[in-house]
Amino acid sequence: MLNVKISNMSAHLQTLASSKYYPQIQDAVEKKDKNLLIKVCRKAKIPQIDINSIVSLLLSMNNAVKWPAGF
Repeated sequence: MLNVKISNMSAHLQTLASSKYYPQIQDAVEKKDKNLLIKVCRKAKIPQIDINSIVSLLLSMNNAVKWPAGF
């Protein structure tokens, strides 16, 4: 069961890393805007049961994260 959950989370993060959602995700993380992250996750059709985990993970990232070029 854990391996399935990890796989699902990985797929959700890959979706959010796509050029369609990435700029909004980057903005929300930089601003530590939980509501915007939730909104983008819903737009990306991430299941509600996984949104809190994704948002917590993204908001726990260090502000010093260097965003990759090209997104």
